Formats: sequence, structure tokens, C-alpha cells
Amino acid sequence: MRVLNVFAAAVVAIVASGCDKSPTTPTPPPPAPATHAVVVVASTKVSGDRRAEGGYVYRTVLHLTESAGVTANIAAVNLTYLDGTTALLTARFDAVVPSTGNTCPARSSVDTIELVAADALATHSFATTVRVEVTYGDATATGMTATATAVVPPLGPPPPSTYTVTGRISDPNSAGIPNARVEVLNGDNTGKATTTDGSGTYTLTELLGGTFRLRASADGYNTGEQNVTVPDVPRADFTLQRSTAACAYGVSATGRITVGDLAGQFGVTLTRTSGSCSWQATTDADWLTPRNSSGDGGASLTFNYASNPTFIGRLGTITFSWAGGSAQLQVGQNPQPVAFCVATLTIGGQTTLNNVPAAGGSFTANLTPVPGMPPGVCGAWTATAFGTQITITSASSGPVMPTTISFTVAANPSPPARSGSIGTTGAGGAMLTINQVAGP
Repeated sequence: MRVLNVFAAAVVAIVASGCDKSPTTPTPPPPAPATHAVVVVASTKVSGDRRAEGGYVYRTVLHLTESAGVTANIAAVNLTYLDGTTALLTARFDAVVPSTGNTCPARSSVDTIELVAADALATHSFATTVRVEVTYGDATATGMTATATAVVPPLGPPPPSTYTVTGRISDPNSAGIPNARVEVLNGDNTGKATTTDGSGTYTLTELLGGTFRLRASADGYNTGEQNVTVPDVPRADFTLQRSTAACAYGVSATGRITVGDLAGQFGVTLTRTSGSCSWQATTDADWLTPRNSSGDGGASLTFNYASNPTFIGRLGTITFSWAGGSAQLQVGQNPQPVAFCVATLTIGGQTTLNNVPAAGGSFTANLTPVPGMPPGVCGAWTATAFGTQITITSASSGPVMPTTISFTVAANPSPPARSGSIGTTGAGGAMLTINQVAGP
């Protein structure tokens, strides 16, 4: 009986094995190739600063990536700056990637230009986050969006208090010495300098508090020095003695030189040819600064110049002076090259129209190329209203600038207050923000 049971179990196992018809999992077909571009906001770099006239200004740069292998056409970027859930400012930008013709190549990344938005309402708080919406399309579709949210770094502490020192530089007969130089030699204010007016009076501004040493110098006079403490001592007078030793310097570059629009540096050599006096180097342009502003004897000077952010060339003058003589070098800087039109859309010189009455009204804005824009760069333009309460009543496009755009704002009979804007294409993304109060 036990042998039969073993045999039966074996037969059952064989039969079960032969009858096992369990289905196998089918291999999925390969994914279909992508037919539309896919853009993501890979990263957002944002910063904010206080505006001298009140309110805040925000600067944002987006890093965009296309992941589907289809070239994307970037149409616009909309930025909303918020404090918590409260929207403080909305800004729209067109032509945000001019370096690539406003495209994001397939499976590549691009950075937008710096997108600058100003919130002129002094009553607004500082934004804590920015909400990003990128509108894009490709050869077969439009109206796709990519969104992201980024934290706005908090503001740093307000700038420290500054103070002013005034005084008079005169000769032993109490006659004022014009064009005398006063400079700070040490401490946090090192390099601060100014010159006297025709009566020998000077004013040295924007000084941080503390004790530092001042030097006064003038052609044909020995230098003078004294310590000053601000704000405790707001005045420092000097009496300079006439110099008896003849002194002269040779300067390797005089007349005029021209530099490019991007930041850089150049050198000038001073050679003392007689005497034993010191020298000073000053400039009348804040974008042109010497690494060494004074010395005694021959020296090789390096001058740094900042990038020119405008479309207008500029000119600065370097003055080398010593007891008994001086020399000047003019430095011209080329303007920033113009690759596309930059214009502003303003009312009364402002890019934000605040406190539109609840009853609404009619308004006219000016669309104007920024100063220095060469003729012909700014041509055809198109204006679009964003917000159902805003209606453009004049022509919404045209062939040339400057021009005006008229529009109406409908009544807002009940809360909440609302905002809208008018944006332009073909004008560097000029935009006017419109803020309307609400009725009771």
C-alpha cells in the first residue's frame, strides 16, 4: 500500500507539471518617440534689493532644460513675487533668451537674461518666494508651460549710517587753495577723496563712523595730515606751506585712450624726473578707479574700469598731480553693442500705474526706446493686455517707436483689489503694471 501511494504521488506531480499553462508576462513595446518639446525650469537664481526711492527690485535668472529631444521656442516668462500667499508683483518678459534666438535646443540647457522687476509700492513687504511660468511651444504645438517656485533670499541688513567732514585748505596768509585734494589714508574709508572749490572749501561725504587720517595736498605746497573722528569731529581745516623744492614727473600716457565696453584694466607709468615730491592720481568717473591713488617716486599704476551697461559711450578723466605740475589722461569707453531693441512702457516716467480708481478710467502710456538706442533697431511692435479689465483702445501694433498706447480700465465695484498689465513684443519685453483699488 505504501508503494502504491508513492507511485500515485509521482503520477500526480507529472500530470500537474504537464498541465501547467500559466501565462507569461508579455514584454512591453518600446515607448513611442516624443512628439513635443518638454521644457523644465532646472534652477532659478533670484535676488532682491531695496530701491533708493522706496520699494524693492528683484532680479531673476532661469536655467531651462529641454528633455524630449525637440527644440522648444520660448515665448514668454511670467514671474509672480509673493509674500506667503499674497501676490505682490507680477511681471511678464518676452525675448528672454536672445543669445539663442529665444529657443531651448533639443536636449540642451540655456540661461535667460537677467529679468528685472521693480515693486515701487513702499507699503509692500519684501517677497519670500517667486512663482515662475514659462510659456513655450515647438514646430507642431504652442501654449505649453513649465512652472517652478523658488525662495527669494532675505534682505541683508540696511546700509550703515554715513557722515560728512567739511573744512577749508588755506595757505599761511589764510587764502583758500582751490583744487587742493583731500583723501582718507586708512581705515574703512580708505581711498575716499575730494577736491576744494575756488575758495578752498571741501566736503567729504559718505564716510563710515570712526577715526581715520586725512591728507591734504596741492600743487606747489607741502602736504598736511591730521586724524579725524566722525561723527564726533565733523570739520578738519588745513594750512599748507608752500613747497621750495622743484619737482617733476613724466607720464607714459596722456591725451586720450579708448577702452571696450566690458570691464578691464590698463597701466600707466609715472617717472620722477626731478625733485622729491609725492604724486596723486584722481578720476572724475566712478567707473574708472586707480589701484594706487598716491605715492612718492616712480610707479607703475593700474587703472580698473567697469563694464558700460548702457548704449551710450562715456568719458572719464584721470588727473596726475604733484607739487608744481600735473598731467591728464582722458579715457573713452565704448557703449554696449546693440543686438536687440530695448524700450520702456511708462506713464509719467513710471513702469507701474498704481491706485487706479475703483471707477476705472482711460489712460495713455508712452512706448519709447531707451536712451542711446541706435535708429532702426526698434521697429515694429505689438501690445497685449493681460487682465479682462484692461482694454487697449488705440492701435495694438505699429511699425515704429516712439509711440503711445491708449487703454481703459473697467470699474472694480467690489473687493478684492486687482492687478493687470500691458506687455509688448518687439520692444524688448517692455511692460506696464496696472494696480486698481476696489470699491466698497
